[in-house]
Amino acid sequence: MRKLQILMTIWLYMIVPVNLLFSVSSPKIIGYYPSWNKFTYPHTQIPFEHLTHLCHAFIFPREDGRLDFSGFTEDPELIRACHDHQVKISISVGGWDPARTPRFAVMASDSIARKAFVENLTRFCLENGYNGADIDWEYPPPDKEKYTTLLFQELYDSFASQNPPLLLSIAAPSTDANNRYNWPVMNQILDWVGVMTYDYYGSWTNKAGPNAPLYGSISTTDQGWIDRSVKHYLNDKGVPPEKLCIGIPFYGWEFQASSLFGTSTGGTQRRYYEIEPLLKEGWIRHWDEETKTPWLRHPNQTHIISFDDQESITEKCSYILNHGLAGTIIWAIGQDQIDGKTPLLTVVGTELESFIQTIQTPGIPMTTELYPNYPNPFNAETRIRFSVQKHTVVKILIYNIQGDLVKTLVDDVFSPGIYRVTFQGTGHPSGIYFCRMETDYAMYTLKMLFMK
Repeated sequence: MRKLQILMTIWLYMIVPVNLLFSVSSPKIIGYYPSWNKFTYPHTQIPFEHLTHLCHAFIFPREDGRLDFSGFTEDPELIRACHDHQVKISISVGGWDPARTPRFAVMASDSIARKAFVENLTRFCLENGYNGADIDWEYPPPDKEKYTTLLFQELYDSFASQNPPLLLSIAAPSTDANNRYNWPVMNQILDWVGVMTYDYYGSWTNKAGPNAPLYGSISTTDQGWIDRSVKHYLNDKGVPPEKLCIGIPFYGWEFQASSLFGTSTGGTQRRYYEIEPLLKEGWIRHWDEETKTPWLRHPNQTHIISFDDQESITEKCSYILNHGLAGTIIWAIGQDQIDGKTPLLTVVGTELESFIQTIQTPGIPMTTELYPNYPNPFNAETRIRFSVQKHTVVKILIYNIQGDLVKTLVDDVFSPGIYRVTFQGTGHPSGIYFCRMETDYAMYTLKMLFMK
């Protein structure tokens, strides 16, 4: 038996190229959490099982590189809860503020202020338990060499030198038509690019339209659509798909219009928990097949609301999986909470199957082990359990019979406990697969049979 295990290990290492070991990432579910929600949507109500990352928003830079915390509510309990649930938390820097956003450019263009900002932000993350920072600069000036290139390179140099390295990500516009970022550099140093694929239509447009259309055409969806934005970043900017996240909004826009794409005289943002109850008040739901989005119309046909619901979010999650994207950014968690439930976040978590369930934390397991998957054989999905005896990096890797890596289910640091993760066979051919668990001190392999 031992000889067979050794041969299996050698076989895997011989035929699996090293560069494949890190080529596929499991979907990220990145929820933005505005700090002012601390008292209305506290961390105790967050369903962490449907998140992989959380961005705590917002702080701003000052022109001299100091950090501006005005309007930001500290929440050490939130940070602790994220760590307890194996959810990585980043501090989100920026957002749109007409008074404070322009400070980015002043700070970034001055070497002394820029150095101070990098040092202050690094120190803030380390001292407060953040896993990194998400930069939401809306919007940098076009001179990328003067503003963004040096800032992000210096942030990366500082973050990467920490142990463990701090995460670095950005919230990017639906298109970077003005080429405000040095993408060959950004694509190397960022952990993910969160594209804000929403607000294609709003109060600033002269006609109503879908907030986050998945597809579209110039003749109708003239403000753009998600698939177009994704292709822009993949093809024009060279962003690797495994680093590209699309945005999913938990809000919509109400327009003074009689139909989708009709003339509008203004718009008001509405959260999902404000929209869903309107169905009981006579508003009629419609579905636009071209854009894969729903919209509501008032009984008197004077107002419509474009938004996302479970059906459109399922379409977006399928798009993420089918295109091999990194995952999604959500603005904002809590905006779908109705009667203690979060229907939109639940759909995201269920569809992407990216959440890891902790099924035992009291006590310390006697061993670190990879248990047989169930069911096996399987025809849709199979659940994989593993235990961790001491703190370690854990990787759960799925290979096909040819030795090609087809999925990275887990790649993170785990505390002692027993965990469960799901592997979906959808999109893969029937056949034999191998699940390999790698830790700092051991490796385990099991055989699985997928039958469609």
